[in-house]
Amino acid sequence: MTPSPDPSNRKRLSADELIAVFVALTSIGAIFFWSISQKGGGLDASFLQAPFVASAPTAAPSPTPLVSPSVEARASITPRSTAEPPPASETPASPTSVSPALQAAPFIAAAPQVLPSPQAASTPAAQPKQFTDVPAGYWASAPIAALSAQGILTGFPDGSFQPNKPITRVEFAAIVQRAFNQPTSREALKFNDLQPDSPAIAAINEATQTRFMSGFPDGSFQPNLPIPRLQVLLALATGLNLQAKSPPNQVLDRYKDAEQIPKYAVDKIAAATEAGLVLNDGNAQLLTPGKVTTRAEAATLVYEALRK
Repeated sequence: MTPSPDPSNRKRLSADELIAVFVALTSIGAIFFWSISQKGGGLDASFLQAPFVASAPTAAPSPTPLVSPSVEARASITPRSTAEPPPASETPASPTSVSPALQAAPFIAAAPQVLPSPQAASTPAAQPKQFTDVPAGYWASAPIAALSAQGILTGFPDGSFQPNKPITRVEFAAIVQRAFNQPTSREALKFNDLQPDSPAIAAINEATQTRFMSGFPDGSFQPNLPIPRLQVLLALATGLNLQAKSPPNQVLDRYKDAEQIPKYAVDKIAAATEAGLVLNDGNAQLLTPGKVTTRAEAATLVYEALRK
């Protein structure tokens, strides 16, 4: 049997050790009572019951958060100041901002129509009308077919064109109205032999406003008067604003009958000659300005003017 230890032999704490133990217990107690006395900052009871474990992130975000974001999260999502400009990629374009080139350029309307090219004139968009008196081998069949396909020329109710018939001034005005799209440069002229409700007034007004045609010194238009070659050439050269590149008298020296050309028409007849709009009856040295123009000749001259 082993003897029990003698209580008298236990080691007693020294005075210094007792003081150290007392100071340690006092400090622990002071810290404990100070921490639980702080409002909102004390230790939670759960702190003493279970160890702190950081929450692991969930596999999928909850559609409705149960708690508000933490202070750190709210601090990282700072709303943009209203005074701070948005990034350049988010800045909307000003509705009134235009490039300097557009600011300096004047307003440009739709381009005006130009005269048909030779290819367009020789290739009608629609089928030409078949006139009973214009056979395929007729010398003016191609111009008549091209202009009739474009609706510029019309025939008679019996299906004929009557190419050798003299063309009147009102008939030529109607062809000019349908063939050309020149801008008007003066007011419509008033003629003492035309009524305002005349069926031909629209064609005559356009032909005079675009300067293709004019009246006579006595204030008349004489719509049913056959139009001579001089007036047809003068109308085309004036309405299309043709200009002679060489001295007019030098250009007209080729004609033996150049003295029959009135002085007021010299420049325009020279311009029409240079443009190749003059027809001859087998003799290139004769202009025959006073000869009445036929319907076939008028069709050919208008066709050539459109080609050029």
